[in-house]
Amino acid sequence: MMIGPEPEPRIGNSVPIVVSLDAAHSMIALPVRDDYAVTGTDGVSEDRRIFEEWGYAERAWYLDKRQGFTGVIRALLWPTEGVVEVGIHESIWAERTQKPPVEAFRFQISEAGYRGLRSYLRATIASEEPVGIVGSSRFCVARSSYHLFHHCHHYTAKGLREAGLPISRGGALTRQGLAKQLRRIIHTPLLGYLPAFLLLTVV
Repeated sequence: MMIGPEPEPRIGNSVPIVVSLDAAHSMIALPVRDDYAVTGTDGVSEDRRIFEEWGYAERAWYLDKRQGFTGVIRALLWPTEGVVEVGIHESIWAERTQKPPVEAFRFQISEAGYRGLRSYLRATIASEEPVGIVGSSRFCVARSSYHLFHHCHHYTAKGLREAGLPISRGGALTRQGLAKQLRRIIHTPLLGYLPAFLLLTVV
């Protein structure tokens, strides 16, 4: 069971973001801000903890439920239609997922990094008209196909790189590779980067 982490206060002009990993998926959570939120925040109380969370997935697997062994082979070996998930949640993916191991990493990024990250995320959507709605998440057709060399971990790594973090897409082929890079960033002093730290780990 995970105990929900409290959001970090902003450091100067920095913006807190959270990266969640479970056994097979990764998501990036951003603070909801009225000037940027895609899905809107009407009626949201100011004292509630609200995240706008972004992720990337194969449409057939997540929306059409064409899963199992053949689904894995299809998703990895053939380019198929991808979808971008954009959700508004009161908790991060690491707190909601039922697929351990689960890790969540929090980083403070600059305003410029935040704008770069958000610009990248929005550019990955081919159309903001959703092709599916699941709970508080909207799924929109992605500009890029889903396959072995472009899946959720590559999507996350590219976004973090646009945010200014020293991370490689090539090193994000697997969950372990992405997690290893995130731990390295956290534990390595970086000139020009704001402090980052491991938020919560549950195995």
